[in-house]
Amino acid sequence: DWSTQENSSTYRLLVILRPPPGHSFILDTTKQPQAGRIRVALECLCPEEQLLGKICFLHPSAGQSPIEQDWYLLDTLCTGCFLDTKKVVCWVQMLVVSAWQLLPQSLHCQLTALPSEKCCRFQLSSPSGMQSTIEMALAVQ
Repeated sequence: DWSTQENSSTYRLLVILRPPPGHSFILDTTKQPQAGRIRVALECLCPEEQLLGKICFLHPSAGQSPIEQDWYLLDTLCTGCFLDTKKVVCWVQMLVVSAWQLLPQSLHCQLTALPSEKCCRFQLSSPSGMQSTIEMALAVQ
C-alpha cells in the first residue's frame, strides 16, 4: 500500500518472517492474558539431517552441538520461548539501516529508523526535501 502528499509519500509493506532451520512458529491459542503470542518451538530434523547434514536440535548425534548462531538469534528475538515484538522490530530496523549504508543510494538519501513497538518504521530524506516513510508490518505464517 502507498499514499502520497505534496513533498512526502508513505509506503506500507507486509514482511513474512520465517523461523530458522529446526524451529517453527506456533500461535499460542490459550485463554491466558497474553494469548496470541507466537511460540518458537524446536522441530526434529533427523530425516533431513541424514540427507542434508543438518543438526537436529531435539536429537543431536554424538559429537554435534547446536549451531550457536541460531541460539543467539533466538535469544535476540525471544523472551522465554515466545517472539518478543519489540526485540524483533529493533533487530529488523538495525538490519535495514546496516544494509542501507552499503547501497549506492545511501550517498544521496538519509535513512532514519523511527521509534515504533509494533512495526518497523523508517524515514527516507533526500537533499531536495522529499521525504518518504516506510512502514514494515511483520507477520508469521
